[in-house]
Amino acid sequence: MRAALKQAIAEIVPLLKDRLYDVQPPADGAAEPCGVIAFGEEIWKSAWAGYRQVVRLKLYAGDAGLDQADQWAESLVHGLHRKRVAHPDETPFTLYFLGAREAERLEPATGKAVRTLRFAVYVPEEGSSGSDPGTDEWLSALAGWTGKLLGGPWTVYRTAWPPGPDDQAVLWRMAGCETKMAGASLYEVRKHFVGHITAPNPDDEQRAVVSIVEGLGTQVQLPISTDQRRYMSVTEASADLNADAFLDGQVKLTLVQRRMRPAEEAALIRRVEIHPMLK
Repeated sequence: MRAALKQAIAEIVPLLKDRLYDVQPPADGAAEPCGVIAFGEEIWKSAWAGYRQVVRLKLYAGDAGLDQADQWAESLVHGLHRKRVAHPDETPFTLYFLGAREAERLEPATGKAVRTLRFAVYVPEEGSSGSDPGTDEWLSALAGWTGKLLGGPWTVYRTAWPPGPDDQAVLWRMAGCETKMAGASLYEVRKHFVGHITAPNPDDEQRAVVSIVEGLGTQVQLPISTDQRRYMSVTEASADLNADAFLDGQVKLTLVQRRMRPAEEAALIRRVEIHPMLK
C-alpha cells in the first residue's frame, strides 16, 4: 500500500517524488519540502466494508511556505479522494478524504510548520470478492438488473465490497427478511436490500442513484428466473443522497414475492357412522 500511495502522490505533486518518508522527515531539514505518511490501526466498521485504516499525510513546505502546502493539499484531495490506487506489487485500494484535522500547526518536537491531510482506506475481510456465486438468488437477479440499467463503466458487486472496487461501482446487500400471511393459502416473502453507489464524480454518483430509484419505480416485477416464470415485486424504493455511499448506502429497497402455502398432510377420513340418539 505504501508504494502505491507514494507513487500516486508523486504523480500529483512531482516535487515530492523521493521525498516521502514513513516516520519523520530528516532532522536537518535539508530534504524539505517533503511529506510523511503514517498509517493508523485498522478499525472494524461493518461486514460489507471490513476494516477502516486512517492514513495521515503530513506536508512540510519548508521555505516554500504554507501557502504552497495549501496548493499541494488542494491538488492531493482532488486527485486522491474516491480514486482507485493500484500498484503492480500490491492489492488495489480506494482512498476517501476524511478532512484536515489540525490542518496547520507547528510541531513541538521539530518546530516545523506542517499541513496534515487524513484519508481512509477500507480493507475488506479476507475472502471478500463482491461476486460470491452462492449469494441469494434475489440479490443476484437485482445485481443483474442494475448492471443492465446502468451499463458501461459501472460494476455491480454483491454482499460485500472487494479490495479496491472499480471507480464507478454499485454494491447491493441484503439487510433483512420477513414473511407475512396473505390469506389462507398464500404468504408473502419480503426482503430488504441496501444499495451503495460510488463514483469519483458526485454528479455521476447522484445520477446513478436517481436512475436506479426511477428504474425500480417503473418495474412492476423483476425476474428471478424467466425460464421458470418466477418474479419479485417492488413495493418500496427510496434514496438518501446525503448518506455515506461506502458505509451506509443511499438506496433502500423492499422486494416481495407471493407464494402458495404447502398443503398440510393429514390422515384421510375413511368412514363416518351416525348413531341415533336413544331415549
